[in-house]
Amino acid sequence: MSPSRRSCRVVPVRIGLAGWSEAASRHGKLLPAVVEGATGLQRYAGAFGFVEINSSFYRQVRPDTYEKWAGEVPEGFCFSVKMHRLITHYTRLKNTELLGDFFGSVTGLGAKLAVVLVQLPPTLVFDAEVADRFWSALRKLYRGCAVCEPRHASWQEPAALKLLGQHGIGPVLTEIPAAKEDPLRGAKREIPLYVRLHGTPRKYYSSYGDQDLARLAEFLADHADRRRYVVFDNTAGPAGVRNALDLKRLVAA
Repeated sequence: MSPSRRSCRVVPVRIGLAGWSEAASRHGKLLPAVVEGATGLQRYAGAFGFVEINSSFYRQVRPDTYEKWAGEVPEGFCFSVKMHRLITHYTRLKNTELLGDFFGSVTGLGAKLAVVLVQLPPTLVFDAEVADRFWSALRKLYRGCAVCEPRHASWQEPAALKLLGQHGIGPVLTEIPAAKEDPLRGAKREIPLYVRLHGTPRKYYSSYGDQDLARLAEFLADHADRRRYVVFDNTAGPAGVRNALDLKRLVAA
């Protein structure tokens, strides 16, 4: 790491899973012991300080439910919330009025809302006019950290990337960058780093090896002055919990 990097303000790395239910119920033995009668989220929060909420993609979560979750976790714990598919997949970013209901609900998390994740369907081709209208409407309601996971190649074109950057929207990295590769090279420090790993070769099941995690830890260290989030979505088995715990130890070291 260069001297200039070492002298920068260091932002803590947030490491967690896509959801807490599997970790707390099926793989609870991997988590530290907590008080008797603790909820699944409280058990999860004994090991991690960050989680991505995915249920919000499938249903409208009530504000009081978000408030309940925020009340179950300690100070400093934070959440990422995946935007409802009605906005991203069904109306394909065109009905910006739906954003009001979504953000009206997630405010229940209060200061513990860290990131809004906007995942797009594979068939959604980049349309500059639609995208600019959507991100502008989003920014009128929410000035916090937002990231986008597009899955059509057109969103990797310079015009699309430039538009995301203009609105301060970070990319979602779904693979660990190769050595000396930096997908955020040249991006403003305000752009967050969000890594979302599904497991490979078997999606949702496969574990990442020691070398992969060491490379990821080094990549994270190279962006020590940036907001950084890592979500393990390989949670169909115990791989995600183990990978997240291992990465926590690497980053701490």
